[in-house]
Amino acid sequence: MLLKEFTVPECERFRTICNFTEEEMKVFDLRVKGKSIVEIQIALHLSESTVNRRIKDVKKKIHKVL
Repeated sequence: MLLKEFTVPECERFRTICNFTEEEMKVFDLRVKGKSIVEIQIALHLSESTVNRRIKDVKKKIHKVL
């Protein structure tokens, strides 16, 4: 599942119903804009493992509502 492939309405729906944490929301927003893991790390001052973990958590939450 590539987050950048979702439409704008789909992304809005996920923001509303997935109950993302604040950090997950930031990662989600950057990822749907096509930002790389390294770009997200720099923007949010997170480690690579944390970014990967947040992406995994976001995908799990999205999968639950699909």
